[in-house]
Amino acid sequence: MFNKILIGIDNSKRSRKVFEAGMSLAKTTGASLMLLQVLSSQEKNYPSPFRYYGQESETIDQAKVNVYQQYWQKLQAEGLESLKSLTQEATKAGIKTEFRQSFGYPGRKICELAQKWAVEVILVGSRGVTGLKEMFLGSTSNYVTHHAPCSVLIVRENVDD
Repeated sequence: MFNKILIGIDNSKRSRKVFEAGMSLAKTTGASLMLLQVLSSQEKNYPSPFRYYGQESETIDQAKVNVYQQYWQKLQAEGLESLKSLTQEATKAGIKTEFRQSFGYPGRKICELAQKWAVEVILVGSRGVTGLKEMFLGSTSNYVTHHAPCSVLIVRENVDD
């Protein structure tokens, strides 16, 4: 039924549930997994350049730029470590698993990789963003649902971050 499953991973507690659902589906169908983490300044707990640089008219201080870059490098390293750990866990369970880390808009990056890797199903979490917040911030799961080249499974979990 499924040969390739893409799982969108972020830095939230709900990602564990998405990962577990993906592993269960992969075990049942014999599919391979691709874990994808997209680092984006739009996501919770990721740094915004305005936090470090101030207003556009302000002169950019190299020290602030360095702090911003160091924070991103730390997030990148932590994300890679998490992806490696999840990959090892899935591999030990007998599931062929790969991982990637990318930068940009999560929904778009998930759909792009799904197209390139010829995925049959994408698993993503839902953080429950609705109404005006969704209109201004967007929803990764909503974007993926409407733009994915394959089926999408949204894993809902009532876990507060």
